[in-house]
Amino acid sequence: MWRRRLTSSLRLHTKTTLLASAITLIVLAAMFIIISARVADLVREEQKALAELQAINLAQQISQMPAPRQPEEMAQAATLARGARPGIISVRIWQRVGGVFVETAAAAGSAPAEEIPEETKDSLRSGLASRVVSALPSKMNGSVYRVFAPITEEGRVSGAVEIVEKLDDAPSVAVRYQQTAIWISLLAVTLITLSTYLLFRHLIYRPIEALLSAMARAEAGDLKAQAPVRASDELGQLSEGFNRMIARIRAMSEERERQKQLLEERVREATAELQRRNQQLEATNRELWRMARRITELERLAAAGQTAAQIAHEVGTPLNLISGHVQLLRASIDDARATSRLDIISEQIERIERIVRRTLDRTRQEASIFTHIDMSALLRRILNATAPVLDARNIELKTDLAPDLPPIAGDADRLQQAFINLINNALDAMAEGGALTVRTRVERNADEEVIIEIADTGCGMAEEVRAHIFEPFYTTKERGRGAGLGLLIVQQVVREHGGQIEVESAPQRGTLFRLRFPRARSAD
Repeated sequence: MWRRRLTSSLRLHTKTTLLASAITLIVLAAMFIIISARVADLVREEQKALAELQAINLAQQISQMPAPRQPEEMAQAATLARGARPGIISVRIWQRVGGVFVETAAAAGSAPAEEIPEETKDSLRSGLASRVVSALPSKMNGSVYRVFAPITEEGRVSGAVEIVEKLDDAPSVAVRYQQTAIWISLLAVTLITLSTYLLFRHLIYRPIEALLSAMARAEAGDLKAQAPVRASDELGQLSEGFNRMIARIRAMSEERERQKQLLEERVREATAELQRRNQQLEATNRELWRMARRITELERLAAAGQTAAQIAHEVGTPLNLISGHVQLLRASIDDARATSRLDIISEQIERIERIVRRTLDRTRQEASIFTHIDMSALLRRILNATAPVLDARNIELKTDLAPDLPPIAGDADRLQQAFINLINNALDAMAEGGALTVRTRVERNADEEVIIEIADTGCGMAEEVRAHIFEPFYTTKERGRGAGLGLLIVQQVVREHGGQIEVESAPQRGTLFRLRFPRARSAD
């Protein structure tokens, strides 16, 4: 934890400097170790080569001595050779007697002699001349090097020269090199550390501080802050990128303010438009209320007319019978007083007949004037008028009105009354909201019929209810909400126009009214 806090508290240039110094020390240490080992190997190889060369020279010198060779002369030559270099331990002259090598002379101060290895003897006996025969480490000490050179006489190996040299474990040259390299490494690390610090301070920290200052100003809300670009390096590119980003943010902020003002203006316009639409909606609602009141009055008048027509029809027949019997009685009675009374009865019967005829005349529908009607356009006008009521009742209106629907021959007012009755029934069936779907299409059959479908997602009807919906005064609504004549009027209007009405309904699955009208003929 302490190390982590210390590392996080160090600045970037300190971390970089320490890392560069550590890498430099590791590289220099590895290089010094490798070079020191290589220098030591080279020095040893040089010592070995000098020992081999000295043995060859001494063997040639002794080979050139006149026979018989004197041991004193050979010992003197060996002593001179030993004193030539400080690392030589001993120099010996071996003479070959038969197949055996016997020591003949040795340099003064030489170490005790060791037996010549058998492989070296074999090499010497093979007759090789004027070259190093053996250069093997001593058995006693791995750092002692033994060199054997053959002595020849008339082309035959007559002996051998042995030089034993002690090789340095750490040559002085390598030691001096390591000391010098350590000082150079310390100086290099110091220079790298100082240079890295100064370079970071001048090339990195100043641009970064300027960039951080510009970022702080931008964070405080000054979108005009700019970072100075001191060079074209990565930090300069970073400053240029920051400047471009701030410029883009400033442009986006200005555009956002413009969009905000534009949005506020549009909101004000939409609010004013909404107020106008609300006023139109209120006017439409009032008109719809008057229309609904008028429809209710028409339903009541229709019910009264239907009742009056039925009463007139029922009363007319017995009145005719009574009138006939009165005429028969009058013809069969001669009494003046009775005849006067029968005349009074006959006059009252005629009066009642006139009242019945006037009542029947009032209930008869006036002759309709049929014209070519576009059912899609008519339904569109009706739906536009009833749209506010549908919205207020949380009812979604779905329309699929065919644009190329052929016209039918009909009375627009009567058809409008029928469709409004169907829509009102759908509203009553969807007390808690739902969907009202109105579709128009043409069925390409022999007569080419125009089909109008009005479907709701209301409570629906059971089969026993659906069987009586076109009967006068039959209703499932609460008392006071309907007289039971709406669907009867719809059926009468459809029949007046030569059409048919179909009903599909099931409890809790809604109701579909399908109206079929024949296409208007050109002669109509």
